[in-house]
Amino acid sequence: MKRLFTICFILFMFNQQVIARDFEGGYAVYSAGGESCKAYLDSMKSGQKQDYFIDWTIGYLTAFNVIMPDTYNILGESGFIESQGWLQRHCNRYPKQLYINAVIKLTEVLYPLRYQSGLKKPAPGLKDVSKAVK
Repeated sequence: MKRLFTICFILFMFNQQVIARDFEGGYAVYSAGGESCKAYLDSMKSGQKQDYFIDWTIGYLTAFNVIMPDTYNILGESGFIESQGWLQRHCNRYPKQLYINAVIKLTEVLYPLRYQSGLKKPAPGLKDVSKAVK
């Protein structure tokens, strides 16, 4: 019974993303989020428009921290540099994917490992948080 409850809870948490969309499942995407992963990778390699993607990502993660319940810091023990490495690896695998979808996937990976309060403790039962983004 406990296992069933846990599975239902996890499905509910990741289903919250769908609730925030319109009746057709869509949502507006602004700025760098609407670019492709390939554009992100190109900007990281060339150094041009790097701030465009980095600033957008910082804003997204900050908004995530504000909006999501029991979330102080989605990065947990991971650093921003580690999250950028994860995004680059993910975008190498899926270059046609929208950048926002890559960042959403990153937050899905990090969510169970987040800091839930300013006391800077990871979610209960998690030991090596940094492995999630390496």
